[in-house]
Formats: sequence, structure tokens, C-alpha cells
Amino acid sequence: MMAKISEMTDEEFKKMLSEYYAPIEQRNKLTPHQILELAERLNKKVDIPFIDETGEQKLLVKVITKVDNFLYNNLPNEFYNFARSLDHGINDEEAKKIISSLAKIANQKIDIPWIPEAAEYVAFRFVIGVVVNAVRKNWDYEKARDMMTEMNIPESHNDNVEALVI
Repeated sequence: MMAKISEMTDEEFKKMLSEYYAPIEQRNKLTPHQILELAERLNKKVDIPFIDETGEQKLLVKVITKVDNFLYNNLPNEFYNFARSLDHGINDEEAKKIISSLAKIANQKIDIPWIPEAAEYVAFRFVIGVVVNAVRKNWDYEKARDMMTEMNIPESHNDNVEALVI
């Protein structure tokens, strides 16, 4: 790892820009396995009327992918590197601020008309909570996923979003 940005090689610079300007279908950081796993867990928290469980999970894959794309566009890629390192990462206060801010912005920028507003809100909070908590110091994706699965997620923006920092 370089000590200064000025020590970045041309290849490292090009890679950084190619990630920044990635086409929409490549604008995600969650793996396909993580997306499917989160859809299955989120399906236990939300109900989409008139759709069977398999259909719900398929719709939730699309919702999670939308939120992952939103996070890709609103968080620096370097933020995700903390998820790979238990000894580095953000603290609890930083996590609260980021979750609160991203939750508000996501609710303004993302509209998913084919699911109820309360389910949309829970989905946003669930995915944002997993990703942000995963980059906390001494946390990882699995711990964040498990903790978010167990917690009650606020169903409206009037509820305490900061409670998503466990």
C-alpha cells in the first residue's frame, strides 16, 4: 500500500478511475451471494402483498441491488476496504452519522413503486445498516448481517434511525 497518493502508479490510478466511472451494472460492492443471502433474510422482515415468497425474494434482490448501487454512488470505494479489516474502520458515532445521512438521502432518491412504503423503508435501513455496520472497527459483514437480522428495524423516517447502530 502506498504512503501517499502521489506515489500511485499509472495502473493504480487507471484502476481507481475505472471503478469510479464503472457502468451501472458494475456499480455494486455486495457479492451475488451476499445479495441473495440478504434478500432471504430481509424477506422475513417485510411482506409484499399478493406475491409469494419466491417472488418476494426476487423483488428484494432487485431492491438490494438498487440500494447497493446507491451506496456505490454515495460512498467512496475506499470505505468498503474497512469491511476487510477488523482492526481498522469507523467508530460508533461515525456509523450513526453515516447511517442517518444515507437513510435520509436514500429515501429521497430511491423510489420503488411496486412495494409498500413501509417495506421500502425497512429494506433501505436493513441494507444500509449491514453495509455501514460491517465497516465498523472490530466488525465484519457476517456480524453486521446477523445483528441486523435480529434487530427491529424502524418502519418510518420518524423512528430512531440511529438505533440501527448496534
